[in-house]
Amino acid sequence: MINQTNNYDAANRLALDRIIACEPALVGIEPAQTALGLREGELGHAGPPFADDEILPATVLNALAGAAMIEGWAKTLHEAQGMIENREITLHSNHALGTVSPMAGVVRPSQPLMRVENRNGEGVCYATFAESGRRALRFGVYDDQVAEQLAFLEERVAPEIAACLPKEGLAVLPLVAEGVRLGDDVHQRNIGGMYAFIKALPNLDTEVRSWLLDNPQHFLNYAMASAKLCLDRARGIEGSSVVVAIARNGNMCGIQLAGTGEEWFCAPSGIPDGGFYPPFGLDDAQPDLGDSAIMEAFGLGGTAAHCSPQIAGLLNTPWPAAVNAGRLQRSFFLEGHPLMNPVLAGTEGLGLGLDARRVVNEGVGVRIHTGIAHRDGSTGWIGIGAVNAPLDCFSQACKYLDAIPLTQLEKCV
Repeated sequence: MINQTNNYDAANRLALDRIIACEPALVGIEPAQTALGLREGELGHAGPPFADDEILPATVLNALAGAAMIEGWAKTLHEAQGMIENREITLHSNHALGTVSPMAGVVRPSQPLMRVENRNGEGVCYATFAESGRRALRFGVYDDQVAEQLAFLEERVAPEIAACLPKEGLAVLPLVAEGVRLGDDVHQRNIGGMYAFIKALPNLDTEVRSWLLDNPQHFLNYAMASAKLCLDRARGIEGSSVVVAIARNGNMCGIQLAGTGEEWFCAPSGIPDGGFYPPFGLDDAQPDLGDSAIMEAFGLGGTAAHCSPQIAGLLNTPWPAAVNAGRLQRSFFLEGHPLMNPVLAGTEGLGLGLDARRVVNEGVGVRIHTGIAHRDGSTGWIGIGAVNAPLDCFSQACKYLDAIPLTQLEKCV
């Protein structure tokens, strides 16, 4: 007789071992056309895939339209929007392409990406280069100023960073760990991680160094791609309930498990609440979007709420409530993270191996720290907040996993 619990435990142990063994490193730049296979007339976006007849949120539609204009496929935003709405431009989920990107998360063929390799085995992922400012393409804004910002980022910042990387590549997780030690949640606060990043690249010129210090959220994209690279090592393990992706496209939030292939389990995205930049408020907020919740799947962000006091303040969350929320979230993970153990986490440290079954058993969704975009798709970034990945995503995923015949689970032991 097959012991179902033992098989699940073995599957999750294998998933954890593979995640822990991964060593992400930044190694250089590649255009998305060659890195991801994006062709003319194709764009990537954050979150689970859109249905062919699905109405896109204004934030995502405008970001995609801006990308189409940069590529020269349309002369006006209106023309580009029509091409996207009619699906004359093919849309792909970033996760399926092999990358992740915050908020609207748009990726276009000519866009430079940072290649992230596993130095301890197979695996490659790609990171986009994060823009500056509250009016940015990832928040749905495209105008001459945004185009100028993107040009500086892609023609000045990205090549300078690539030129200063060590020959053997720059290991990312030690930088993330240093950021956590300095109070980062590594989602909405990346100040410590950016300091560690700059310290590791002493030959950066003054202009780019200053730009990075002014825009610490730029570090998030490298952390995101590294988290995806680690979690992707667990994909394809039959019976594993470890979450390998959480992503939102502005309409739906979706998750993927190690043991359920490429299937997305989706429910409507919630509206984040927290700290808004005046004069904006909850009524202005776009439902949650972005690939950045990969950080929560990796045990950081909202699941580390008890270790980042500054974020609690920015979210208008009383510190005792943040501590209680973080400790509850820590219980969803299979074990402690071997590299992340800030003092505020206590003896348990931060978690690794987000277990969908534990989430369902607790009956509470996974807490996400997130940027808030204006729902009009033209105002831009209006605050930072917290929102839960819906419990229904995890319930669906576990039900699907439970339907796998037990004879297949024997392969895990």
